[in-house]
Amino acid sequence: MRAVVITKHGGPEVLQVEERPDPPVGPGEVRIAVKAAGINFADTMARTGLYPDAPPLPCVVGYEVAGEIESVGEGVEDHKPGDRVFAGTRFNGQAELVTVRSDMAYPLPGKLSFEEGAAFPVNYATAQAGLVVMGGLDAGERALIHAAAGGVGISATQIAKLRGAEVFGTASASKHDAIREQGVDHAIDYRSQDFAEEVMRITGGEGVDMIFDALGPTSFRKGYRILRPGGRLIMYGASEVQTGEKRNLMAAARLVMKTPLATMPWWKSLGVMNENKGVFGLNMLSWWDQEGGLDRVLEPLLPQLENGDLRPVVAEAFPFDRAPDAHRFIAERRNVGKVVLVP
Repeated sequence: MRAVVITKHGGPEVLQVEERPDPPVGPGEVRIAVKAAGINFADTMARTGLYPDAPPLPCVVGYEVAGEIESVGEGVEDHKPGDRVFAGTRFNGQAELVTVRSDMAYPLPGKLSFEEGAAFPVNYATAQAGLVVMGGLDAGERALIHAAAGGVGISATQIAKLRGAEVFGTASASKHDAIREQGVDHAIDYRSQDFAEEVMRITGGEGVDMIFDALGPTSFRKGYRILRPGGRLIMYGASEVQTGEKRNLMAAARLVMKTPLATMPWWKSLGVMNENKGVFGLNMLSWWDQEGGLDRVLEPLLPQLENGDLRPVVAEAFPFDRAPDAHRFIAERRNVGKVVLVP
């Protein structure tokens, strides 16, 4: 089979398409002929050497795919060859074939393309885990979603709107119409506006109930201050450690060495208690490992995916041979929605 391989740490050019052995199929497993594979920020960090959970190099990454069941292992009764599915893959997804546990593959609704299917598992699982399971977002609450034009940002916006929230979203001005179409009520240009000042202006100084943020310590610090009593900050990434196509070594060092910027002492236990606010950290890979799967966050969303209330947005699909271009496309912040690879 062909696979997109991170051959060494570096820029997008280190991504190469190589032939690799077909993965075996064991008991309780299914092998999927991949039609589309999602790209996540963690994949770009793995390429630059900033993702400690990545497999040893050279490696194939990718957390999610959509395709057709190619073969099934002993004891599998819930899938058969030819079934259209999407799946969480726990690496190795950016290949023509991938093997997963049978219970990690879900039926792909007929109205969705394979590209849309590959845009669903990780993005919507992350949004559901942060906004709903951890944050308990409720009708009438205000939610600030950073990077609202990205794959996770759009997923979070759709889920927040279904729960009846008032949504604030940050994105460059050129993407404001797109994020409003997804349900953002108040679009904020992060390049020309201070998001904290803008939120406080719009809310008359009250602030928001929840912030969904994958930017990093600088943003976390500012966001915490604009939470209303009972507010929750959900941290699920640190994109500050990577600038464009390359890693930001100074920002990474701050996180690793826990300098004052990264330590963020403003949420010491007594301070959090006295201010009536909450702070949550979300790492979907460790969630996946600890839970043994994504059922708790994906299963509640399947009826809404089936009926069209949730609809993944695909920014662009790149063939495997253009994987470097796909990473550049993401680094240049050109995407509205999910970027996927197709064999």
